[in-house]
Amino acid sequence: MRECPRCEKCYEDEVLVCAEDSTNTKHTLPGGPLLNKRYLLEKRLGRGAMGQVYLARDQNLMTRRVAVKTVRPDFLNNEEMQEGEAIARFEREARTAASIRHPNVVDVTDFGKSPEGVFYLVMEYVQGETLHHLLRREGTLSVARTLTLLRQIAAGVEAAHDEGILHRDLKPANIFIMQQRKKSGTIVGDGFVKVGDFGLAKIVSQAVAESDAHSGSGPQSRGIIGTPEYMAPEQMQSGASLDARADVYALGTIAYHMLGGRPPFSGDLAQLIMQKMMNAPPALSTLRSDIQPEVERVVMHALEKDPAARSQSVAEWLDELEQAAGQEALEEEDEGDSRVVVMAPVGAEVYVDDERYGTVGRSGRLVLTTIAPGRHVLRVARTGDMDDERVIEIRPDSSEQIIQAQLRSASSGSQLSPSRGGGASGIGSGPPSSIPGVVMCAQCGSRFASGVKFCGRCGGTTFQPVADAASQGQQQHQPPFQPQPPPASGNPYGGQSVYGHGAPPNRCQRCGTNYPLGTKFCGRCGIPIQAAMQTIVPPRPVQVVCQTCRTSYAPGTRFCGRCGSVIRA
Repeated sequence: MRECPRCEKCYEDEVLVCAEDSTNTKHTLPGGPLLNKRYLLEKRLGRGAMGQVYLARDQNLMTRRVAVKTVRPDFLNNEEMQEGEAIARFEREARTAASIRHPNVVDVTDFGKSPEGVFYLVMEYVQGETLHHLLRREGTLSVARTLTLLRQIAAGVEAAHDEGILHRDLKPANIFIMQQRKKSGTIVGDGFVKVGDFGLAKIVSQAVAESDAHSGSGPQSRGIIGTPEYMAPEQMQSGASLDARADVYALGTIAYHMLGGRPPFSGDLAQLIMQKMMNAPPALSTLRSDIQPEVERVVMHALEKDPAARSQSVAEWLDELEQAAGQEALEEEDEGDSRVVVMAPVGAEVYVDDERYGTVGRSGRLVLTTIAPGRHVLRVARTGDMDDERVIEIRPDSSEQIIQAQLRSASSGSQLSPSRGGGASGIGSGPPSSIPGVVMCAQCGSRFASGVKFCGRCGGTTFQPVADAASQGQQQHQPPFQPQPPPASGNPYGGQSVYGHGAPPNRCQRCGTNYPLGTKFCGRCGIPIQAAMQTIVPPRPVQVVCQTCRTSYAPGTRFCGRCGSVIRA
């Protein structure tokens, strides 16, 4: 079978060019798109370490669409195993997974091995999105919304535990949210939640363990099966016995991610193993300051390194979370107005669709109540940090959405791990340079050290790196303009003056930086440079903004002087 790498549609081996976009197809699976003479593979939905997932149509029931997950043959076949042993084990575990019957569990309806040697599981097709995509789009969730989703997730996991089945690979990508729509097509709420991939991790991990036993190699010969960010520490130990508390740890990690915006640990496999074995996860309050201590305590309880220190069952842990979050969840549900809360460091600027909406104050949060429902570009910026820019979706049916901005130092060389969307090769990830860059004013061509906000000659605010300017033919042949810091002692005006002996130079009265003749604006703080000794009163700090006309006022102002609207603190 061949696939189009662009639209991911499936074709026969004879089709070399996609009919949709004229892209060259590539070979992916042995045999044709009709799997085992029954399931017609139409399009690839996703790809993981264990195999691929396809949208297919059951040829026995032409109107029925299913999801078919293929399992890589190298996970199940081994030359040292007896003929038929792999398929026997696969059938045994697949039947076990199919025995789970619960509304919050994705049903396994069929399994088998094609004549070409492709092992597959057939599951119900859930139309919607995964929790992984939801968190990528919205960042963080409120406590009430997190609890609503976790109730359904825990119900499905608990049903599997009642049958003696562990999931072993719980993660946001395995949690499916069936979106509910009105007749007009508008999405209503988060919909119904289903947990998928029960039993698949056990099928593969057991095959790997038996294969390693036959070959005489250690467990590291095939790698850890699962997603390390969400796995319990005991899953990373060879030969460790697992029970329900391993899935409790995974649920705690998912709750941490939903509330904090990221998993408690990140990095490559070696870093994750060392962190989980040696360190306690960072407190949830280090990511969000509005989480109640009781909620944080329950989430961190599930992340204990020692299984004996965790809750002993999923139901027990969920009861603890409901008791801790009950009052806070009710308060959030009672709030009628739809609003967006941006959590960010103090002083960060918040922009929506390139329109400035305000500055984050000492509370560490900025509340936005005037954004229309739909998709918007949110950008959070702070001097010295890389901007956090993302696409967000404002839902009309939500009382509150919380977005945690992730600002990183501009000089940081950190990268996302492959499981979080980063590249695996690390190409181009050298150490940050210690030499400051040079930027050039786009208006007058003056050059400064990177980090300035205002041009010292013309007051411009637009700069570009000198390397970029040179490539565009805009670089000016003049020495870089470097302001001189004020002296530590002696003449308060710098001793050596460009005005003559004893006369003051051009000196900024706010920060004390000395400049050459002709400088009109301070390159550090942007105020006009006047004659020495003239006092320039800095503007009063602005802390409130009218949400209707965007006019700024001093703290304590209650009514807008332009439009008369009430100004909320």
